[in-house]
Amino acid sequence: MVNLILVSKENKHILENMYQFYNYDFSEFTQEDINRQGLYDVDLEYFWQDPRWNPFFINHDGKVIGFLVVLFENDDIAPDPTHVIYDFMILKKYRRNGLGKEAAIKAFNLYNGNWKVAQMALNEPAKQFWRNIIKEYTNDSYTEIYRHDLKKYIQTFCSKN
Repeated sequence: MVNLILVSKENKHILENMYQFYNYDFSEFTQEDINRQGLYDVDLEYFWQDPRWNPFFINHDGKVIGFLVVLFENDDIAPDPTHVIYDFMILKKYRRNGLGKEAAIKAFNLYNGNWKVAQMALNEPAKQFWRNIIKEYTNDSYTEIYRHDLKKYIQTFCSKN
């Protein structure tokens, strides 16, 4: 069973460490390089300065196995913000066994509302992962567009009952 645990500011260093793995995984798509200290540049301070950002650890059997970040897009100007899966990572050893799917569904169930999930066009595994989950979760009631300017596929749906 997977649990989502809101990341406290006291545990932000753990999340910052995990972003090193996340950026490493994505470097094949982003072409991002490490800095002179051998690390990816990570600054997550805004997660705790702006209430629209909601970082969660993904826990399984008492271990942190990943993280996800939900952004309340336009929360500052709209009474009903769109919820965005902004970042999502499962450590490789825990992938392909349903734990990522379970975490995604738990995230969708946290907030009844409009949702948006985006993937880089080159990231085939992420596109398949999200399309499969969203198709099942929504009973194939979602839309997908390709944004040429962003080079991303974006799925939108509503989880309101």
